[in-house]
Amino acid sequence: LSDTTENWNEIFDTCCSEKRDIDAIVNSEEFLNFSKEFSLESDGTIGWSTAYFGLKSMFLPLMHLMNQEVPEADIYHSAVAGYGGILGSIAKHKTGKPFVLTEHGIYPREREEELVQSDWIDPSMRKSWILSFYNYSRCAYYYADRVTALYKGASEKQIEIGCDEKKCRIVSNGIHTELFNNISTHTDVTVNIGAFVRFAPIKDIKTLIYSFYNLKRSRFNAKLYIMGGVDDEAYKEECLLLIDRLGVSDVFVEGYVNTAEYMQSMDFTILTSISEGQPLAILESLASGRPCVATRVGSCEELLLGSEDDFGPAGICCNPMDIEAITDAMATLCIDVEKRLNMGANGKNRVLANYTHTMMNDHYMSIYNEVV
Repeated sequence: LSDTTENWNEIFDTCCSEKRDIDAIVNSEEFLNFSKEFSLESDGTIGWSTAYFGLKSMFLPLMHLMNQEVPEADIYHSAVAGYGGILGSIAKHKTGKPFVLTEHGIYPREREEELVQSDWIDPSMRKSWILSFYNYSRCAYYYADRVTALYKGASEKQIEIGCDEKKCRIVSNGIHTELFNNISTHTDVTVNIGAFVRFAPIKDIKTLIYSFYNLKRSRFNAKLYIMGGVDDEAYKEECLLLIDRLGVSDVFVEGYVNTAEYMQSMDFTILTSISEGQPLAILESLASGRPCVATRVGSCEELLLGSEDDFGPAGICCNPMDIEAITDAMATLCIDVEKRLNMGANGKNRVLANYTHTMMNDHYMSIYNEVV
């Protein structure tokens, strides 16, 4: 739970110097006394038994990581600031070789959102778990030579948590735009709306269903296609029950699909998430010349409205869970064909100028050359 970088140096010096019997450590009298002290310092809010098993669960993954041999490499690169970031930090500490950290989301913020909603963790230990993930990220930020984020807002959050601004770089997602080059305009009288999204609470598909239900009540000739995998089976069942209970027509749950093939039949796409980084679903939609309705989370607004370009709007942004605004945005794109086509063209130009796979690779190679 250390919140100082100097302590991580001491921890790694002590724990990574030789192989250790982890079971013996967590079952030792010293660990038992540590959990007692932890419980007492909570002023009675955390029971001793809860503290012991909570701390044991918290430290076991960390201790197993510190027991690993570090393979030889010229550069170490972690795609996450949690346990992967700890392993990269250990490699940097042991070898002195460069360590690059890439975050596609802000790791401790995402874990905090999950922990606040989780029921597997004792409520009295929730704050300690959250603190531990923030400290793991600070550890990775300290040891990393470069820390990348997908967009400016995420980079600012990394600095706020404790990353040195001089280490920060922005490397946006890049897609294979050539896969979407030959997608023509959809001309059918029915407006097809595509949601390329996995079933997970953070994607807030229920708000999407309610919004589309309102759209259909206004007698719009539209169909909604939900395409993607399933992270949470229970949540998917809840969404299907909601569709059935509302009696909303023309909703099709397709599962995994070939995005480029299905995009041919879409008029615009939609994403109603309550949290995002830089969604590939939006980039692929714009590369296809399809505008998007999206919530103001992550870099969605930057992708659709632009930040430093003059291409113009490529969709409509709404606040998360704002069913009325999302319904109105869908209605606008259903009615105004010219606006829809213009926004689609704007989005395609923006992606080709800023978000190609080649550009992304070049940025990473540039960072590798910097640290070497």
